[in-house]
Amino acid sequence: MHMYLFFFLLGRMAILNGLAFLIPLLCAFSWGEPAYLYFGPSMAVTLVLGGLMMGFGRRHSKQLGVAGGAWYMVLVWVMLGGVGMLPYLFSGALPVADAFFESISAYTTVGLSCAVGPAGDVPRSLVLWHGLMEWLGGLNFILLMVTIIPQVSGCFGLTLSVHQSISFSPMLGRMDIAARQVGKIYAAITVLSILAYLLAGLSLFDACTSAFRSISTSGDAPFSFMSGGNPALEWACAFSMLLACGNFLLYWKSFERRDLKSAFQDTELRVFLGVLLGTAFLVSFHLWKMGVYDGADSLRLGFFHVLSFYSTSGFITADVSAWPDFDKFILLLIVFVGGCIGSATGGLRVMRFIVLFKIAAQEMRHLLHPRMVISLKVSGVPVDMKIISRVLSYFFLFMAVFFVSTIIISLSGMTPLQSMGVAAGCLTSAGATAHLFGVVEFSAEPAWLKAYCAFLMILGRLEIFSFLIVLQTAAQAFKRRW
Repeated sequence: MHMYLFFFLLGRMAILNGLAFLIPLLCAFSWGEPAYLYFGPSMAVTLVLGGLMMGFGRRHSKQLGVAGGAWYMVLVWVMLGGVGMLPYLFSGALPVADAFFESISAYTTVGLSCAVGPAGDVPRSLVLWHGLMEWLGGLNFILLMVTIIPQVSGCFGLTLSVHQSISFSPMLGRMDIAARQVGKIYAAITVLSILAYLLAGLSLFDACTSAFRSISTSGDAPFSFMSGGNPALEWACAFSMLLACGNFLLYWKSFERRDLKSAFQDTELRVFLGVLLGTAFLVSFHLWKMGVYDGADSLRLGFFHVLSFYSTSGFITADVSAWPDFDKFILLLIVFVGGCIGSATGGLRVMRFIVLFKIAAQEMRHLLHPRMVISLKVSGVPVDMKIISRVLSYFFLFMAVFFVSTIIISLSGMTPLQSMGVAAGCLTSAGATAHLFGVVEFSAEPAWLKAYCAFLMILGRLEIFSFLIVLQTAAQAFKRRW
């Protein structure tokens, strides 16, 4: 395993997050908050840690192996959770277990929280840092998606989305090129989201923090501005969530070719939009039919919340826990689908469901015509048997982890439905599924449950296979030693 490059990449990510502390630090000074007491030490510790790791890895080989990539994907989230919780510890806002849970939840864009009390009791600098962690977490996942995940899991369906202009390679130079390209798109749609929120009437501070949560699909954290009765704000949020659901590689391809029309020829995007509109109509109609809202409010709230859960953002502008069970279960199920592959959303992703449905259709045709030779294609791209095998394996592992986690979480005293909501929220990065069944915050939950949920959040962002590779390499190292 190439340890030098492994530490070099970890150190670089630590330094990026250390420099990010400057933003809330400077803002807090301008607001008269004692930021130097918690952001100053946090920045110093993170930069020193990053510098030490980069110094250790300066002799790297410029190529990352599969095992090294898997270890990096696991430990980068743990490291981010560790440095992200420092301001909460130094400020005394949260104890250690709660601070780590809060940090991991933000970086993995889940949106569950241990914070209690009204948002006005929290320093604005900490609110800003929470939003920055979510934005950086979304960026980190996108960077992993176009650099390391393809090497660890064989692209896992990513190359089926479009004929990419980005070359997936374990070489550091090509990884940097891909990261810069996708990073520019991520920054650009963040700016568009900020502008949309400003036009909806938010202040610059609220527009920025709301854009951070929308583009990273982190959803409705406890410090969120979201409240019902403001259609302009909901449409600005919906616009931002739609941008975040798309394939960032597809955005880059359309930008390079100056051809937006080609983006709508993508099979995954068309299926995503079709499922969104169909599900939104179904939920809206049922809300109206059951007399929960009138026609206009049913359409507005139905579309907004379906998009919110579909994108695994989880913004909530109505009391969805009081909705009919049919609508709540639709919202719960749709988070498992998620957005397009190559986006910051969670879930299994639309592309993998397309492959699963095509596999089922192919088997049905084989039953009718056993001698027929059928080639499985998506958007005209042949699907390799290796990808089919990995999609099937991933689907099984994902659902197995979900059901086992539901049982484990129920040991804390939660009801079966609450346990399902929490497990689904942690694995799909849509913490609002817990809100569907009345779980609002985690401050009163036992420490072991917070630790297990933090593990699930990381596992959901690892796409499971990376964690299995880490376990395998650790077991092999243990056998060699003993």
